[in-house]
Amino acid sequence: MGRPLKIAKAQAVLTITDTAATGSIVTVSGGNLTTTPTVGITKGMTFVADTTVGGITANTIYYVNSILSNTTFDVSQTQLSVQPQVIPTLTDTTGQSVSVSFEVVDAYFNNPVGGVGFPATNANTYGVVGGNTAIIGSQVLAQVAIGINGTGTLYTPVAVNTSAVVVGVGTDLANLTTGAALQVAVANINGSTNYVDLGFASGTKGNVSVTVANTLVTGNIISTTGNAQTLRAAMPITFSANLGALVTGTTYFVKAIANAAAFTVSTSQGGPEVQMTAATGTPNALMNRVVLTANANVVASNAAYVYANDEAGYIVRQKGKTKYLVTGSTSGLTAQCFTANVANTALTPNTMNILSTDAASATAYISSVNDYNSETFPVTVAPGSLSPGTLYTIYSSGTTDWTACGAASNITGITFTATATGTGTGLAVLNTVNPDVIATFNTAFTANAANGQPNPIVTISNA
Repeated sequence: MGRPLKIAKAQAVLTITDTAATGSIVTVSGGNLTTTPTVGITKGMTFVADTTVGGITANTIYYVNSILSNTTFDVSQTQLSVQPQVIPTLTDTTGQSVSVSFEVVDAYFNNPVGGVGFPATNANTYGVVGGNTAIIGSQVLAQVAIGINGTGTLYTPVAVNTSAVVVGVGTDLANLTTGAALQVAVANINGSTNYVDLGFASGTKGNVSVTVANTLVTGNIISTTGNAQTLRAAMPITFSANLGALVTGTTYFVKAIANAAAFTVSTSQGGPEVQMTAATGTPNALMNRVVLTANANVVASNAAYVYANDEAGYIVRQKGKTKYLVTGSTSGLTAQCFTANVANTALTPNTMNILSTDAASATAYISSVNDYNSETFPVTVAPGSLSPGTLYTIYSSGTTDWTACGAASNITGITFTATATGTGTGLAVLNTVNPDVIATFNTAFTANAANGQPNPIVTISNA
């Protein structure tokens, strides 16, 4: 039975800016101590600094002795109820920027029980799951992509495999972040709607603007002094001012582009040309577009969309095996996200990666969290070092013929009693490691398959 998941919490995370020897006073910024709304710090609360400053030792618990002003408090080294009370000796410092966490809970978890407790660590300490990563302590990190409903609607060319250009109506695509992931609403046969991946925004986005010179009755031509060939056929367009039959604020569609100086429009995709009148003026033809980093893979016409920016974040609460309530550290948005079973840093809307590292490897992407009763980076045993008669679990298949070592098959996650020392490039772990939670990955693999992950549920250690 595994131990429960932990989510780090703190009353507040502020910044120490100054310390004073006289009165053992600390000055903080980042929140109000007395003015409404306050950050809720009160007399007797614990606090821990992440860096030694002015006589406050990093990773050591201190106590708020009393609140002196909206930005200052004095310090006790012991609980206020303990006598004789010990007041720490501080020094005078100014202009500091040291993170300090107040009333931290669940930011330390020891498995098995032992050690001296938060905030100290020992060899058997595991990180907490989630929490605001500004809080001091060992926490699991996450990259999140929280979906945001886009303004307006999107259109793609009918022949989507030949174009990466997406055009919007009522949109402001210039303000998309480069690399933002886009999904577009696609109707199902049963009347429901799915959001499917459209692609990722490149740095080319915003209005294409072409200056108009006049409109002609013959051929319904719109003549330009700008380059009409920068527009896209069958894509929506607006005009910055009225000109003849053209009305500002109306959405038209480029019908045909005869050359760099002439094009026609319709009022619907594939509709008849709008009948022009003879008129002269200089409005701009505007096409709000974003160029994707690859060709669009779906057809969209007047479709709602969502977008998301890949950002660092943290887990607020686990809601399922692969579903979490998360907060983006940059956007401040909180929403449900599902883990992406990929070594893919280009997350799509409402997906996330859980990140973990250890001393011997680069960042690993982990599909979900189970509990604290296992290891993310277990000690592995290479073929040639297997001990016959010992129980092992296949950690990675490699080139090893595991059936020759006593396994029923070569699939990762299979537990077997070794009959030979083995050869090849595969790896095993002792069977004391829970086979349900040994998977970590830096590349995407199929779960429960040869050369793949044994199980998409894993445990995270300190990140």
